[in-house]
Amino acid sequence: MLFYETVQRLRALADEPGPLLVSVEGRLGHSPLPLVQDATGSERRVVYIPPSLTDRDNRMSLAVRLAPLAPWVAPPDDWRGLFAGLAEMAPLTLVIDRPGALADANRGFWRELGQAWNAVRASGARVHLFLSSQGFGLGDRLNAPDSSFWPPAARVRAPAARAPARVVRLEVGTHYDLAAAVPRWRGADLLLGWSILGGLPRTWALTAGRGSPTAALRRGLLRRGQPLVDGPLALLERVVGKVNRYAAILRAVASGAEDWQQLSSRVGHGPGGVGAAGPYLAKLRDIGLIAADRALDAAPGGRRNRYRLSDPHEALWWSALHPVRPALLTAAPQDRITIWKARVRPALRRAVLSALPIICRNYLRFGCEPVLGARARTAGPLWGSGFDFPVAATLANGAICYGHIHPGPAPAPASILHELDRQVRTTRYGYGRQARLRLVFSLTGFERDLQRMAVRDARVWLIGADELAAEAREVW
Repeated sequence: MLFYETVQRLRALADEPGPLLVSVEGRLGHSPLPLVQDATGSERRVVYIPPSLTDRDNRMSLAVRLAPLAPWVAPPDDWRGLFAGLAEMAPLTLVIDRPGALADANRGFWRELGQAWNAVRASGARVHLFLSSQGFGLGDRLNAPDSSFWPPAARVRAPAARAPARVVRLEVGTHYDLAAAVPRWRGADLLLGWSILGGLPRTWALTAGRGSPTAALRRGLLRRGQPLVDGPLALLERVVGKVNRYAAILRAVASGAEDWQQLSSRVGHGPGGVGAAGPYLAKLRDIGLIAADRALDAAPGGRRNRYRLSDPHEALWWSALHPVRPALLTAAPQDRITIWKARVRPALRRAVLSALPIICRNYLRFGCEPVLGARARTAGPLWGSGFDFPVAATLANGAICYGHIHPGPAPAPASILHELDRQVRTTRYGYGRQARLRLVFSLTGFERDLQRMAVRDARVWLIGADELAAEAREVW
């Protein structure tokens, strides 16, 4: 989902009457708080960022924030009483950032909050509670069958009512989100920018002022403070502590290991090898650093996955920057420039090619309607015996898309269509559909013969950098 569409969804929730509990969850390193604030602007809104002190100090700091609206003279001496009093402050929107910091200081925090929320919900008062977290899973825990957030009556029978919490997950931003943040970047520059700076706004500050995406990355690596030299590693250390095994897996996946067999060859066999890496890989998926792509035709519950890093900047960092990190940290300024020219800049083209499958899938999900007539209902990879499409989709109008990505550097040749047709005939995905479109994606143009064939065949579409990077307002 685009950031813009996430804000629209949150605004729709904020307009609902009655009590509302929403867990807004961003990937590690990506706080959803700015988007929550954009969506919930109100005179009767309180935004609370815990000071991460003792339990009593945390509670008193929230009581101070609520004091102008509070019905009590002295604040309650527990969380249950404090939150139950929200019903008397209605209409009220309360946004709590990083609520896990409150639970860290009080093991009973979620139980007390759940009991209080049931009282608020029973009152019917218009109280909206937004919980903003950097990490996934809080909403699932609030909605679990044994959660204290279920009304007492729902715990003695299978709950038929709506779950206590709505869950909004904020994924890594797309190149359309970067286009909204940096409107001067267009076409190939925008795609390069997203491929090397990624989809997390914390790296977009480097784009301030003029300059190309390459210049922004160079500033982040070479200027005083070198903000990009340690970023992903520091983020990982913040969550897992000892990073050795996690870092090895991230570096292997960023360098091209897509499945267990390839991970085995990169990480190693035997003690501490890939067999012991399962829990580490699962943790990296839980915190959102690694994504697992499933083939579009995979059976429910199937385990055919291909792994990738969820953010393209981190994929570049672990594959190309992590190996030269010690040199960047210790070298003299002039030597760092040499490292940039010899080791980093040559890796940027590979970074774009690595990010292109996700760029193309996001194009089909969000940006292809002006060209193809409908957005994708589902988009992802498709592979099997005799075929391998890095991007495929089913559009909302029922058409099936099979995509080929031309790596360049020359324009895409007409021979691509013969191989594409062969693979389309091999797959069963979309078999029987009237509209089975062949999409050729290329950042380096298309040969004249291929252009002529596309004009004659309504099933063939040529998608270049200008289409992939169309302005965000055109696709929103």
